[in-house]
Amino acid sequence: MSNKSSPPSRSSRSSRTSPSARRRPRTVRAADAARPDVSPVVPTTMKERLRHYLPFIGVPNAVLVLGIAVLCLGTILLTGGRPAALPAAIAETWFVAHGVPVTFDGVTLGAIPLLPAIGVAALIAWRVRAATKDRVSILDLYAIAGLVILIPFTLSAIAWFMVADASAVFPVTAPAVYKGLFVPVFIHLVGMACGMSAKLWTALCRRVGVPVEFVGITGATIRLSLRLLAASGAFFLVLLAFGAPRIGELLDSYPTLGASGGAGLLFASVLYLPNAAVNTLAVLMGTPLAIAEGSVSLFGAVVPPLPPMPLFAAIPGEVAVWAPVFLIVPAGVIIHFFIRRRLSGFEVVIAAAWAAVLALISALLAGGQVGAYGWIGPSPWAFTLAAGAWVGGIAAIAWIIATFTRPKVEEEPDAEPEEEEDLEAEEPAEEPAEEPETEQTDEADEEADEPAEEEPEADSEEEPEEDAEASISAEEGTQEDKG
Repeated sequence: MSNKSSPPSRSSRSSRTSPSARRRPRTVRAADAARPDVSPVVPTTMKERLRHYLPFIGVPNAVLVLGIAVLCLGTILLTGGRPAALPAAIAETWFVAHGVPVTFDGVTLGAIPLLPAIGVAALIAWRVRAATKDRVSILDLYAIAGLVILIPFTLSAIAWFMVADASAVFPVTAPAVYKGLFVPVFIHLVGMACGMSAKLWTALCRRVGVPVEFVGITGATIRLSLRLLAASGAFFLVLLAFGAPRIGELLDSYPTLGASGGAGLLFASVLYLPNAAVNTLAVLMGTPLAIAEGSVSLFGAVVPPLPPMPLFAAIPGEVAVWAPVFLIVPAGVIIHFFIRRRLSGFEVVIAAAWAAVLALISALLAGGQVGAYGWIGPSPWAFTLAAGAWVGGIAAIAWIIATFTRPKVEEEPDAEPEEEEDLEAEEPAEEPAEEPETEQTDEADEEADEPAEEEPEADSEEEPEEDAEASISAEEGTQEDKG
């Protein structure tokens, strides 16, 4: 047989064939071809950013409104109320869920339970954390903040007009405009601030020129406040356990409540537990708790007739002379928190200022006017001064002692800035999305690794576009301003 008619051997064929000719086209399944591209789309304009972040902020608000509507509708159907009262009930419940005082039949309830507002802030914080878990720019934060402000403001305005319109038929009164519109926005902004990570706050401080230590001491003060509230909440539960016999006395003084009324009061008491923790902390710091014309503190008590709320059973009829010893509760928590921390003079001042601000906000939210009883809760200004003095004084003492006894500790890294060091390394790190695998023939398996080596080139081409998005870090701040 001649060479022209004989088939070439495998070795000669492979030697004459180029590597590109040896590759066979990949066979792609129909399902893989129809699969959408999973690579993240980076928004470049403000309109695209608003459209991208709208589900993160809009969906929680929609779920909240629908939940309130279902709750109000179910309550009206079970109690046999008028369906025409549904819009006003939804609007009033929206205000209660955000800590806004409400007025019904001429009676104002200013001390709103804080647990629903805490739940709303936690929901917004969860979604903001999901929206900012990847690298974001300063314009992304502008878009998120705009949605966080605009959506609850719009919903609150609608609720205010609904109550105002229903006041001509039902015994309800619209709250003050500044409270009805801006308190819900404040609750949502608190949720956004809590949802932003410490690394993001650090980069933002670098962007605006604020010292980075501000982030660490702010987070430390918030953690200290949570510890103080946990300690005061536990102390209140102990007092409530000792005053359990008085719960029956309070309920028996209002025999018309019935079983359903008693169950409702117990449920309301659960919602008021954060308020009770704030009030107890104010008392433990030496601030009197005002109840109508009376007051309760560690140094004395003048207790008027109390509302039929089971939580008031924790208030004793008289205060023992040794009660001021409980001042050690907040002192012990603060000392334990600052004993192992090396603070500078700037951080001591910031910690005292943040403690005062947090005390003022919590006192305004936890207390309020309650019908004929008047103001129930701690004095906001007295609680503010007490919290600032407690935290600032103990932090200053710890700073002075550490300055004179351990001067070399200043060279040791603090436990807080560890996250700041990781920001520079982790923030620019973006792993490209993995491409869906496709089927290949047996002869093309050995070339399967070659496209992976070409991927960094594509990433290098896309990275300047990513940098053009203007990260909030200081290095990319000038690019953001140009954008």
